[in-house]
Amino acid sequence: MALLGKFHPRARLLHARWATAADSNLLVPRVAEEEFLAVQAALPDSEAPFFHHAAYLDRLLCEQMEAKRKNSQEEGKTTSGGSTSSKTFDPAKLATFTIGGYLQALRRGNKRVHFILNRVLQVLWDCSELDWHKAEVMAEFGARSNALPPWVWYMVLPQLVSRVHHPDMSPLFLQLIQRVLVAHPHQAIWHVAHVRRSADKQRKEAGSNIQAGAARQDKHLHRTMVLYEKVMQGLARLAAINVPDGRTKLMLGTNGTEPLVGNFRILIPLQSLMTATAPRLQSLSDMQSPLNPFPDTIFAKTCLPEAEVYRSKEKPKKLVFVGEDGQHYPFLCKMERKGDLRKDGRMMMFGCMLNQLLEQSSAARKRNLQLVTFNVVILEEKCGLIEWVSNTKGMRHLIDDLWKKLRPGQQQMVRDIKTILDNSKDLHETFTKQILKRHPPIFHHWFTQIAPDPSVWLSYRTTFCRSQALWCMLGYIVGLGDRHGENILVDTSTGRVVHVDFDCLFCRGMQLERPETVPFRLTQNCVSALGVTGIEGSFRESCQVSMGVMRDKHNKETLRSVLQVYIADPLIEWQRLLPGKGQGETDPSAATQAARTHIGDIAKKLDGMVNVGPGLQGGSQPEALSVLSTALRQRGLLGVDRGVGLSVNGQVDELLKAAMCKRNLAAMYVGWQPWV
Repeated sequence: MALLGKFHPRARLLHARWATAADSNLLVPRVAEEEFLAVQAALPDSEAPFFHHAAYLDRLLCEQMEAKRKNSQEEGKTTSGGSTSSKTFDPAKLATFTIGGYLQALRRGNKRVHFILNRVLQVLWDCSELDWHKAEVMAEFGARSNALPPWVWYMVLPQLVSRVHHPDMSPLFLQLIQRVLVAHPHQAIWHVAHVRRSADKQRKEAGSNIQAGAARQDKHLHRTMVLYEKVMQGLARLAAINVPDGRTKLMLGTNGTEPLVGNFRILIPLQSLMTATAPRLQSLSDMQSPLNPFPDTIFAKTCLPEAEVYRSKEKPKKLVFVGEDGQHYPFLCKMERKGDLRKDGRMMMFGCMLNQLLEQSSAARKRNLQLVTFNVVILEEKCGLIEWVSNTKGMRHLIDDLWKKLRPGQQQMVRDIKTILDNSKDLHETFTKQILKRHPPIFHHWFTQIAPDPSVWLSYRTTFCRSQALWCMLGYIVGLGDRHGENILVDTSTGRVVHVDFDCLFCRGMQLERPETVPFRLTQNCVSALGVTGIEGSFRESCQVSMGVMRDKHNKETLRSVLQVYIADPLIEWQRLLPGKGQGETDPSAATQAARTHIGDIAKKLDGMVNVGPGLQGGSQPEALSVLSTALRQRGLLGVDRGVGLSVNGQVDELLKAAMCKRNLAAMYVGWQPWV
């Protein structure tokens, strides 16, 4: 083997990877270490030897950590547990070598940059939570992280910002955030500025420290931050303005919105301009060479003086930035008085990461499985700026237009349907024999009307089918509810599905007074748009590919790391007021525990869990079985793990049945419009 490695070090690396795989484990740790170190010596400028060595150590570290978790749950346990191979390494060295190995790999190439960054942050978090040689681990991270260019850390800037008040990580992360802010101020300010306006005192103080430290490093940066701060304050004031009913326009320049109509120069926060891009770098010298990760920049010079007001409950405003290139860039300025806009921002962060993982899958690339994502700038916890997605229209509005054109006067009003269902003694029978019978599927006609020729029709329908499948699977994993026809948009130029409004996450819909009983929207119109095969064929295959990518063992860890921000910075709705305390004082442990519970549920879904009632159509099934979903709801088991981890295909099949089950649809609240 040594002779082979002398002439073919990459072959020796391949042998070491195979021999140390979890399902083989043919080499004892001492020999495995010698193999990886020998390849690193032969290929000192290559990313691969350092990455695979770190991944091997990471697996051993996970074994030791899992053993410690189990032992801590059993009273009187004193044994260290873990496998024989993992016991060979000193715990402190194993953790530091893992982090050091990953970051050394990242110094030599960026092929695996997203996985490495998210995995390193996850290891840091786990070490802090388990009190796992924290001093040594944080020291190793601090020494290695400074060797990487700032644009690398920009890729996980939202996750760094979410941990700015963590007692163990705060000093290191503050330095990294300041480095990024100095190197890429126009992009980073949009991510960082809201921390200063946080309702949490510790986060607010950390935000001030970040900006003060960065300003000390760059004298000109202070003026830039003040400019952005004024514009963001104006945006927050605009979102908070209470507009009377019936008013559709709002003039800027009053009520605190004066900064928006003045002259300024700020980067327009489009997702395309806020995303760091880098070519494939494959050596130490490449990573150290100067690189501009933001080749395209468009600055705004002012806003149009008039904003459009929408009629929804919170009265969001559509304002338009005027770019220095003369183009107009619309955004939605929104206030969620009873919600938390950080959900939308984090959902888009999760979606961007999933797009990266889909890009690495040949099956997903073949089907062009990609989410349409958009930038969400958090101005405050309840206030944000959302990038406008052009050429889109709500699915419900498209279907309503078809009814008016093809079946004028035949569509029932929602209030009339509500009256019928409220007076029904058997929801299932009323829903199937009256409501559905009077409202046959019609959405498939939209594709024939909009497409100029058969090839475009096929392209639109295929794109709709695959993008809908991807959103269905993602929606189930994160527990996305409230999927009525206005929260599902369709890009009228491509047929691609776009979802908006992510306030109802983490199976919150199952906790409503009228609980949501389906995992995602797959009503008769959604099925009719798939073509004559319905859910079979392209749609089911796309569901299986999407779920397979998310359930991949490496991808699961990456997605789990992205979700860790909810533990580091929990949502407002999870914070419970402390009894006997003053107004605004909350119990941080309650919010953290809620975050752990929800992320644990997502992890179970990624292992094959199904937590919705079985989908049974009735008719040919015995009555005792056909009402099983209703019985589950009555016993309070909706949203509970049914105890079986299914295969990808089995999980997808169960979800499709539950989503299409007419008994489940009949139990949905009327505003969701399950007949549409």
